[in-house]
Amino acid sequence: MLIRMLRQFFGRGNRRTGVSLSELYAMHYGKVSDKWAMYLDVYGRIFGEYRERPVSLLEIGIQNGGSLEIWSQYFYNAEILIGCDINPGCLALSYDDSRISVIVGDANSDSVLSDVIKKSKAFDIIVDDGSHISEDIVKSFFRYFPLVTEGGVYVAEDLHCSYWEAYHGGLFDPSSSISFFKLLADVVNIQHWGIEMSPKDLLAAFNCPEDFTVSIFEQIHSVEFVNSMCVVRKKSSTCNVLGHRVIAGEIEQVVGGLRNLHGTTCPKHSQINNKYSVRPEATVKVIDSWQTAVHYNPRS
Repeated sequence: MLIRMLRQFFGRGNRRTGVSLSELYAMHYGKVSDKWAMYLDVYGRIFGEYRERPVSLLEIGIQNGGSLEIWSQYFYNAEILIGCDINPGCLALSYDDSRISVIVGDANSDSVLSDVIKKSKAFDIIVDDGSHISEDIVKSFFRYFPLVTEGGVYVAEDLHCSYWEAYHGGLFDPSSSISFFKLLADVVNIQHWGIEMSPKDLLAAFNCPEDFTVSIFEQIHSVEFVNSMCVVRKKSSTCNVLGHRVIAGEIEQVVGGLRNLHGTTCPKHSQINNKYSVRPEATVKVIDSWQTAVHYNPRS
């Protein structure tokens, strides 16, 4: 009991003085949270700028619910922290922190989405730690990325599962979740494709819903990969174009003519005759119907 009280005291007392996420995990005594060690370092880097803000956070897949307790300490000024899990056992989870709430059900159902929106219409941070099945991950991105605020982040965890057949994936499976996020990296660079193709055309095999519009694709600012994770940042579409060329300085001793390019935009090069602007037939995979997803899988 004494150790628990000390951990609670120091955990709460130090949370405003730069205690790292790894340190919060080390001193945590409450509900169990299961994260890979690398994730804690990555989250410390990408979430640091949000730490003092009144953030709204949604986590899909919470198991025993411990991550919500730790997020509440890490984001000590958070306004709302929502966990969603399909496991009915999560109905028994309760918290002293009124900012934390739990929704039980399939995150990819309309009813759960409605319940989420009733609690918060927008989120600064969304973490998908759900079933890890490829089609579930893709469906969740389409469903919840529109709720991310401008300047917010969407994180998909445990993408190592996208290489495993049991989770409907494989290294060369064009319908795996990792293949989906790789294509999102192409969407970031759409102004350079040089062909008439929309993001929805590029992602046709993933059954992009009608309400996920081109304007939402235009808000994808960056797609970052680290081991087993993908971090998608959202910004206004005006922040996501290459913009004009900026030339500084006066002396052109080696390469001349650059100063005249100041203020010009990136040239457009048609790629309609580029054989690599056509999707190779060997990688084409039209998905008529995905297998019924297994929505609850303990982490392997």
